[in-house]
Amino acid sequence: MPKNIFAEARREHNLFRNEKYLYPEFVPERLPHRDAEIDSLVYALNPIARGGKPQNVFVCGGTGVGKTACIKFVLHQLEEHTDRAKHLYLNCFEFNSRHAVLSELANFLGEAVPRRGVATDELYSKLLNALKQASFTPVIVLDEVDQLLCAEDGEKLLYDLLRVIEYQKKGLELILVSNDKALTVRLDPRIRSSLAEQAIEFNPYSPQQLKDILRERAEYAFAPGSLDPEVINVAAAHAAKLGGDARIAIECLWKAGREAERVNAERVELCHLQNAFEAVAEQNLKAVKYLSEHERALLRIIAGKGTLHSGELYQQYASAVKEPVTERRIRDFLANLEAHRLIRSALIDLGNKGKTKEITLAVQGEALLKALDAA
Repeated sequence: MPKNIFAEARREHNLFRNEKYLYPEFVPERLPHRDAEIDSLVYALNPIARGGKPQNVFVCGGTGVGKTACIKFVLHQLEEHTDRAKHLYLNCFEFNSRHAVLSELANFLGEAVPRRGVATDELYSKLLNALKQASFTPVIVLDEVDQLLCAEDGEKLLYDLLRVIEYQKKGLELILVSNDKALTVRLDPRIRSSLAEQAIEFNPYSPQQLKDILRERAEYAFAPGSLDPEVINVAAAHAAKLGGDARIAIECLWKAGREAERVNAERVELCHLQNAFEAVAEQNLKAVKYLSEHERALLRIIAGKGTLHSGELYQQYASAVKEPVTERRIRDFLANLEAHRLIRSALIDLGNKGKTKEITLAVQGEALLKALDAA
């Protein structure tokens, strides 16, 4: 009888102790270097535990700086502390319309409704009815909220949720999450006034902070002696160059471990990490074929320059395409490109000229152009 293929797949060297500590969805019990941000979230949400009205929150910062992990950590702690709060986390890449969000929220509150076949205004009425019956304050997290605001009815949804309090005593808490620091400034003035949010900004991790995060994860994820210490230093330096993205550093560490086990190495070495860098970059480039023609045009311009300011980018884009879209729509496209880890942005001060966004390519330019040509 032939051997079982999984029995044959066993390795002489088991490098992982528990690789779940490197999974993208894993939320650790401790979040290094984010105490101030966690304290701000707790301060905004704490009134719920006393039966009071919490403050809406706008969380901003680049990719992989701990926004989502901190929010999930704080909400888990809140729900352990009191039964007066329950949260619903929605990623707006998936729930990117008023109808989709209202449907999911109504279901969350116990009002069973299909995602299709019910008029949006009827959904809102069902939501209000379900909220009256709820014994808790719903905390709604809209992650990647830029994607929702790309839709025509995105701002209408925010207005709907914020005026719930006009119809009944019980309201809900909104946590909006975005890479774009200026997102709330561009909202309709009526929405900005009702939102009255507390803004919490997450700055990029420094190289030393990234090393601390990786060492802590590696201690639980890898068996003793199975990781070359230099791997952590190089992974942290690589992530620091990509805007302090801890998520990509952890992902590369995980894939380096998997690669080392695949080739039955005695420990994870720099060669395995380099393979992981290439694998992650290749994965990011796969998103290119799903982008719009405007997003591809933006990428070609950025690839040609490497780094440029948002105003300069728009001017070159407007000259390069036949029917350019508005600058506001371009901001939405750039947020999508940053979410796909193809670019990164930073707000910089130009002195008397004010502030602008500096846009930088986050992948190798030649490889990106090849992916664009093949798409």
